[in-house]
Formats: sequence, structure tokens, C-alpha cells
Amino acid sequence: MTQNAAPLCVTTGVNGRPELQERARQLADELDAVYYTREKRNIPEVLAATGANRVLVVTHTKLVLRERNTDFEYFFHPNLAMLRGYNVTRGWRDLYVEAAALQPGESVLDCTLGFAGEASLAALMVGELGTVVGLESVPELAAVTRDGVSRFELEPKVLEDAMRRIQVVTADYRDYLRQAPDSSFDLVYFDPFFDERLPGSENSVSPLALFGNSEPLDPASIHEARRVARRRVVIKHPRHEPLPPEIEALVMESVTGRKSRVVYKILPAIGLINVTSQRTS
Repeated sequence: MTQNAAPLCVTTGVNGRPELQERARQLADELDAVYYTREKRNIPEVLAATGANRVLVVTHTKLVLRERNTDFEYFFHPNLAMLRGYNVTRGWRDLYVEAAALQPGESVLDCTLGFAGEASLAALMVGELGTVVGLESVPELAAVTRDGVSRFELEPKVLEDAMRRIQVVTADYRDYLRQAPDSSFDLVYFDPFFDERLPGSENSVSPLALFGNSEPLDPASIHEARRVARRRVVIKHPRHEPLPPEIEALVMESVTGRKSRVVYKILPAIGLINVTSQRTS
């Protein structure tokens, strides 16, 4: 159910080197997009020449996504993941880490990968023997994130190593969850777009909100997530913005901070409930 219906083209920076042009051609093939030789043309000229509404620009440091008639650029950056990862390595509290309660060797399905910030924290927690799969339904966003987690440099180094272990999968979580086996991940995580735009998030979130899939959570997907999860489902959302009633009724615990603008809601896995019921019967 990918929202991207607009034609896409792929090009390089101005006078891109041969290796960048080859990379751009490869990405165009992977994304079923048009490759266009940039030379000295500006981005509006590239879009006009190709008829595309979006352009993915390959540079020597990153991939950059642009859209017609906007000034926004989307490129990978882990944002606060660096600070949060540093804090976690020092033993400081992190709300996501507390809500997820991950152990080394466990598996995580991040259904709304975005900038992969919390997926990086998850990979840090589960370690080298664990697994973190991140889903992105918009193919060009998945390409940007896949490239970013493979080469963006982070400190501390242990967080960079964790980020490298994230498996970026191009898929809509609705489809992926329906096909996933029961209890196949310890944790299933959602961080959907907020109707409430948190103050101070404009620069980092707005490009993702423009290019990404903004469909809201639905009870059917949450049911599938609870089936796929072995331990729990965690949903992040604004503290003062309630979840849909059908989903809120399933919440068994909330994790937030006194001054935090977000809350992490914990829902039990269906399999875990069944096991508990059998033990008490």
C-alpha cells in the first residue's frame, strides 16, 4: 500500500563521477525509475526533462530525495540516536529501551523505520546475536535509509556497529505482518506519523512526513502485530494524543517521563496471553 504513485528519476550531483553515474543507474533499475544524466542541469530542469515528480540524487556522501515544487530534501541522518545511544551506553534511562525491555539475542521488527533511530537502539540492545528488521513501504525512502545505515559514521562506535546490523526491508507492514509466522519476533514496534507535530521537530520530521507513508494505525494491523510478537508490541505516540479506542483498550502499560512529550504504550503478545492463561488454568 505504498503511497508513492509519482514517477521517480535518479541522477547524480552536478558532473557526477563515473562511479556515481553507475550507482545511479543501478538504483534506477532497482526502483523501476528513470536514470538521467545530470551534467550541469539544476534539479528543476532534471524534473522538467524527465516529467518526474521526485528525484533521487546520488552524491559521494549520501542519497538525497527531492520533490517537485518543494524546498525539502530528505537524506539519512540518525538525529537524536547518537545522543540517546551514548546515554544508553552510560546506563542512563531511555524511554524506548525501557518499554522494549530487550535482551541480547532477541529479535525486533520495526514496522515504521523512518530515520532508524530507535532501530539503532534496538540493535544496540540485542547485540550481535540479535536481529533487527526495519520496514519502509516507500521504495526510494528505503533506498536512502539502507544506504545511510551502511555508511553513516556514528559515535560511540558501538552504536555505529549496531546501526550497520539493521536489515532494511522494502515492505508495507500491513502486508509483511499478514505473511509473518506466529511469534516470529520478540518485539514489534510502531512509530507512526503524529497528527500532532511536536515543537522542535519540524526540520527533522517534515521531510519524512512529506515523502513517507502517513496512513494511521489500524486495529487489524495491531492484531497481526500481537500475533507476530513473542513478548510485546510497543507503540510510540504523543503523550496527549490518544490511540484509537480499540487499540487503547489493549494497552497493559505505558512508559513516559515527567517532561516527555511522547509515551510508549505496551501491548501484550497474543501468544504470551495464551501461555499465561494455560499456566493459571
